[in-house]
Amino acid sequence: MLLTLLLEVGGLLFFDFIPRDIGRASADFILSVGWLTGCLFLFFHAVQVMAWDEERRTIHTILARPISRPQYVLGVFLGLAMLLFLLNCILAILGYVILALIKGSVKPIFFHHLSTGHFLLSWLGLYCIELTILSVIMLFSGLIRGGFPVLLLSISYYFICTGLPVVRDSLMALAGEGEISRSLSTILRWLTALFPDFNRFDFKALITSEQGKPFIQYFSTDIVLMITYMTVILWCASIVYQRRDLQ
Repeated sequence: MLLTLLLEVGGLLFFDFIPRDIGRASADFILSVGWLTGCLFLFFHAVQVMAWDEERRTIHTILARPISRPQYVLGVFLGLAMLLFLLNCILAILGYVILALIKGSVKPIFFHHLSTGHFLLSWLGLYCIELTILSVIMLFSGLIRGGFPVLLLSISYYFICTGLPVVRDSLMALAGEGEISRSLSTILRWLTALFPDFNRFDFKALITSEQGKPFIQYFSTDIVLMITYMTVILWCASIVYQRRDLQ
C-alpha cells in the first residue's frame, strides 16, 4: 500500500518526462498504478485468504456457526469486495488530486481538460473488472486445493480475457478475406461468454477528452451482463463448496 501511494505521488515527477499530451499520459499512469494495485490484492491476498481458511482450519470454525456454505462464499466475497472498494477509493481520491495538481502546473495546451465524471467512470470500470476476477478466484479456490495452483489459474484466466479480443479481431479480419472458416469465428465470439472482454470497461481515454456520451450508455448492457456473469460464477462456487469434502 505504501509503495502504491508513493507510485501515485510519483506522478508529479512522471509528467516532467512527457513532452506532449501530458494529461492523457498522466491519467494512464494513475489508472495503471490503480490496476496494478488491484491485481496485487487479488492474486496475492484474495487467493491466499481462501487458501489460509482451509490450511489453518479457519473455515471449520466459521462453518461451525449456523451459516451455510453458500453464505460463507458470499460473505467472503463481499468482505474482500469491500476491502477492494476502500482501496480503490483511497487511490482514486489521491489520483484525482495529483491529476488536478498536474493540470494546474502545465499550460492548457498540454492538459486542457479533466473530467471528474469520466475519472469516476474509469475507476468504476476498473472495479467491475476486479470484482469479476475475484468471483473467478472464489470458484477456483473451491475446485482446487492450495493457493499456488489457484494463483496460476487466476492469472491464466486474466491473460485469456485480455488476449482473446486481440486474437478474435485478428482472425475476424482474416475471415473478411475468406481465409478462415465461419465456424471458427463463431466459436471465438461465443468464448466471450466464458472469458469476458475487459477492454469494454476501459474508459481512461475519456478522462481528458471533452467528448463523451451520457454515463448510462457506457454501462447500459455491459454492466447487466457483468453482474449476471458474476452471479452465475458465485452460484457455481456455492455449489462446489456445498459438495466439497473439507476434512
